[in-house]
Amino acid sequence: MDKIYTKTGDKGFTTNLLNKTYSKADIEMELQGGIDEINANIGFLRSIINNKSSVFKKETFEYLDNSLKSIQYHLYLIGVEVSTEFSEKYIDNDEVSYLEHEIDHMVDFTPPMSSFIYYSGTEIAAFSHVIRTVVRRVERIFVKTAENNIYPISYQYINRLSDYFFSFSRYVNNIEGITDEPMILK
Repeated sequence: MDKIYTKTGDKGFTTNLLNKTYSKADIEMELQGGIDEINANIGFLRSIINNKSSVFKKETFEYLDNSLKSIQYHLYLIGVEVSTEFSEKYIDNDEVSYLEHEIDHMVDFTPPMSSFIYYSGTEIAAFSHVIRTVVRRVERIFVKTAENNIYPISYQYINRLSDYFFSFSRYVNNIEGITDEPMILK
């Protein structure tokens, strides 16, 4: 890439990897932007973790960072799938299984939940919940994009990703000695 700007978007349109022109207001572009937003937020989360790396054992820090970096890579591939109108598939059941394995690992290292909880705790944990809500919004956009079609496996990946960040938040809180703050429904 020689230049970052192309000027092709100056009138509110852009092209996908198939060279099809879209309005920047189209739902496909909303999905693409949402996936990019998740990815950027994960990058920010990685920087927060990096700045607090002394809180974690070296193995734990590397585990967290590598897991998040893997997710960023998979999100990039989902973006390619969206930009090729799902004619190219990069996410398969192995990537969904990877997330499930990661969720199970984190859940195994946190106490069982006995009630709803407040989304709080450490900065890392609280920001993980912010990412989780962005993922849920993008999942809703994904559904609008795929309506009346077969859902690609990358949709399943996004669906698991919100569970991942819920588990990630509790896992990090637990590592840092913060217990869940139960929400008592009255």
